[in-house]
Amino acid sequence: MKLQTKIALGIIPLVLCSIFVLGLWSMKKTGDNLHQSAFLYMDTIIDGYMQDIVRHHDLLQTNGLDAIESFVTAYQNQVFAAGREMKIAESSHLFIMDADGHLKFCSKENSRQKMESVWGPAARAAAKGEIFQADDDGHVYDDDIETMYVVRLFPPWDWVVFFAMDHGVLHAAERQIQLATTGIAVVCAGLLILIILMMLRRFFVNPVRKIGRAASAIATGSQVDRIDVRSTDELGDLARHMEAMSAAIQQQQADIIKANQELEQRVKARTRDLETALSEIKTLRGIIPICSHCKKIRDDDGYWNQLETYIRDHSEAQLSHGICRECAEKYYPEMNLYDDDTLGE
Repeated sequence: MKLQTKIALGIIPLVLCSIFVLGLWSMKKTGDNLHQSAFLYMDTIIDGYMQDIVRHHDLLQTNGLDAIESFVTAYQNQVFAAGREMKIAESSHLFIMDADGHLKFCSKENSRQKMESVWGPAARAAAKGEIFQADDDGHVYDDDIETMYVVRLFPPWDWVVFFAMDHGVLHAAERQIQLATTGIAVVCAGLLILIILMMLRRFFVNPVRKIGRAASAIATGSQVDRIDVRSTDELGDLARHMEAMSAAIQQQQADIIKANQELEQRVKARTRDLETALSEIKTLRGIIPICSHCKKIRDDDGYWNQLETYIRDHSEAQLSHGICRECAEKYYPEMNLYDDDTLGE
């Protein structure tokens, strides 16, 4: 398995896990922000409507008409009409119930019986301050009716004002965001993996290959003057060290060649000296013809030479003359040459 593949197998799972975790976090944050945005929209709508309700009630009180049923009903009808004219999302609706859970107004055409059966318990609980699963701002998720809503109380008229939104719309938006996030994550993961592989190839794998080829060349004795790795990291330092090593090896090889040449010259000179010395050494070999009487020796040309002359000409020896004891007694008996030991033994 190539080094690049090993590194990629180690890095790619980490990248995918990181992007997966980031995607989950992004989807969660997006979902939370989506719900916060929806609740902010709902708060804005219901708070604006509550201001209209308060304004109509204040007009009744200011004119002393809050105790007259006909005027109260007329002003409440104006409030209902204003609610119908409000521009709200199609997936949401605004409605009012009394503390007993009876429907007073709804911005959409809905069955009164159905509305009271579904929302009556919530209205009665809100009137008693017993809304469950609500956050600090009164935002409520209700999985039973698959909706999210905000609620406000208006005690002067014993009203419980709701603004509800279909939870399915948010779920659909969340799914779209999840799909978009997943697609973006997959694309980003692919691009990131591609970038990592390209960076590995450019900044790591290719320099390692160049250094490997240079090492092979150095091992075969080739000279490597320059390795094409110009980075300032550890691989660049390794390339510079290998260039220096190649130069040192080449210098050592040149020194060895020079030393061998000098040694060879010295050997040749010594050989010549030995050959000259051997040529100057004279030795006596083979059968030498010698006269049995006078002891003369016959040379290669057929001449008879004195023994001492032949030895002198054919060797490095120099002869001196003396007389042995037998000859002294034979030829010079009167001289007694060996009696006084003048000639020695």
